[in-house]
Amino acid sequence: MNIILSIISEPLGWIMRQIYLFVGNYGVTLILFTLFTKVILFPLAIKQKKSMIRMSAFQPVIQNIQKKYANNPAKQQEELARLQTEHGFSMTSGCLPMFIQLPILFGLIDVIYKPLHFILGVSNDVITRITPVAEGIVGTLSRYSPQSGIIVAIRQNPRAFESYLSEARMSAISSFNMNFLGMDLTATPSLKVFNTLLLIPILSAAFMLIQMIVSTKLNGQKMEGSAKVMPFVSVAMFGYFAFMMPAGVSIYWIFSSVFGIVQEFILRIFFDPDKEKEKIKEEIERAKKARKEKEKQKPAHTAKAVKGDKYVEDTYTEEEARIVKKRLEKARQLDKEKYGE
Repeated sequence: MNIILSIISEPLGWIMRQIYLFVGNYGVTLILFTLFTKVILFPLAIKQKKSMIRMSAFQPVIQNIQKKYANNPAKQQEELARLQTEHGFSMTSGCLPMFIQLPILFGLIDVIYKPLHFILGVSNDVITRITPVAEGIVGTLSRYSPQSGIIVAIRQNPRAFESYLSEARMSAISSFNMNFLGMDLTATPSLKVFNTLLLIPILSAAFMLIQMIVSTKLNGQKMEGSAKVMPFVSVAMFGYFAFMMPAGVSIYWIFSSVFGIVQEFILRIFFDPDKEKEKIKEEIERAKKARKEKEKQKPAHTAKAVKGDKYVEDTYTEEEARIVKKRLEKARQLDKEKYGE
């Protein structure tokens, strides 16, 4: 897993370092880096959007099948498989873009959590050696973003790290601009200290909730039962963890949600769920008609008849069987009228 993470995070870290060298501010770097990642992941977002709208459109049909064959699991699976085959979709297709994005997302988080390595270029071996020194100065480091704590320790007592870091590296760390709108992004927000940093985790949770609501509405999805509560539970958990991380991490999440909301509205222009649902309804009706026509042509009835001195089997289609049945009924009716009961 570490190898995969490194393959993804190293090039992303290089990009983040170039952005920082250009703008010279960590907060602005995070915003531009977030925008960059949204742009490169946009094709996957399109694919996921299509899958979500399609699944939302087929949901009523799927629910009808599940309800109709609730007591017959085998038939239920058969009908669901037929539905997927007829319309060329998979109920798990919406998960594929998400699974592709997961390793990229972990790589992004790795880059955000490790500014000392990815932006300031300190090797992992050196970071391992200076971690105990930093803990001796600032105490226990954050488990989520320990490198921000190491930067603070270096600034507080640079002499303690002189044997590990070159003068040029020490100078780069000391001049590393972690301030954004008057806030120190290396600091961790705390409910015990009332300052502007408290806004960061609150805003990150709020924008995350807004993104979830907007995404659900624009994709034409409906939350039912316990699913209605899940966004609030997820946001509450994230808000809790935001008070354990340096503010810089939450800045990334805030703008990730903001750009995600903008992305949803852009995608809505090209993929209207209502129009897509209408198309799919028509597609379902066409499939039903095609299936009925196919059934009519299918050999369904076999009858034995004498030809010469042998019995042979005559096979009728559904339509032919219906005509034969009507003729037999008419013949029986005529016999009743002529000969009585």
